[in-house]
Amino acid sequence: MIAAPSAPAAHRMDPAGQVLGVVGLVALAGGINEAGAQGWTSPVVLGFFAVGVVALALFIAVERRLEASVRTRPGGRAPLLRLSLFRTGAFSATAVIGLLISLGYYGMLFLSTLYFRQESGYDALTTGLALLPSVCMGLIAAPVFSRAAARTGPYGPMALGLFLGAAGFLGWLLTGAGTAYPVLLFALIATGLGQTMAALASMAAIVESAPADGAGVASAVFNVSRQVGSAVGVALFGTLVATSGHFTDGLHLSATLAAASFLAGGFLAIGARRRAVVAAWRPPDGPSAPGRRCRLRRRAPCGRVLKRRTG
Repeated sequence: MIAAPSAPAAHRMDPAGQVLGVVGLVALAGGINEAGAQGWTSPVVLGFFAVGVVALALFIAVERRLEASVRTRPGGRAPLLRLSLFRTGAFSATAVIGLLISLGYYGMLFLSTLYFRQESGYDALTTGLALLPSVCMGLIAAPVFSRAAARTGPYGPMALGLFLGAAGFLGWLLTGAGTAYPVLLFALIATGLGQTMAALASMAAIVESAPADGAGVASAVFNVSRQVGSAVGVALFGTLVATSGHFTDGLHLSATLAAASFLAGGFLAIGARRRAVVAAWRPPDGPSAPGRRCRLRRRAPCGRVLKRRTG
């Protein structure tokens, strides 16, 4: 007789973690948003930042304590976020990449809308049509990513998309008072295609880097990371434009920061790929004994099989 596997123990919610996480993120975003009107050293802005830092520090402490206690108390409160997932280098790197993608792209998308309305004089409909080359790139990026990832895994398309997006953001440095729309087509297409390809690859990579029972948490972490990056990017770039002497000065500075964020993400993707390859080739039981020949078949990203002979 084989006993049926017992159902996993039900865990209670983590209201303290939820409240602290929300308060910390909202306070940081609020501080960045208010800095444009009141200055970075304003007591209100510094108060927002202080509340955000303290709340997030308490969030980490609470989650760490709950994760340690759930092993001894199966029916206790489960942590909202398992911090042990971040011990995997590929997981941590991909979560940061998700934040950098949204920070750069959505921050610049916000400024692009303002540029076409305020500097180019477009109405709302024309502005929407002008942004189509960027926002519709998903129709091209999705099939390109699926074919590339089947051969190389997610990290190659991720790095390619990030570097392409960085080049596109630098194209915004050509903007001026009377810049013709065709001059900006490369910037719009490159940023839209690069952002979509990098986001699709990052989602696949972070799920692969998590354990089997943590796929849902990994997906949630990536989505939260992207939402945080979007909020920070819009608030930060809006503040830079508001505190600049001219709109295009703030736009150029924001485009440079967006390009830097994508470049940083690209190098993180290259490093994460190297760690993933090393982990895929590592023998499960340590190095082989001298003189022993064995074949290792390890599963690599996106279903590829790696083979190695050791002698």
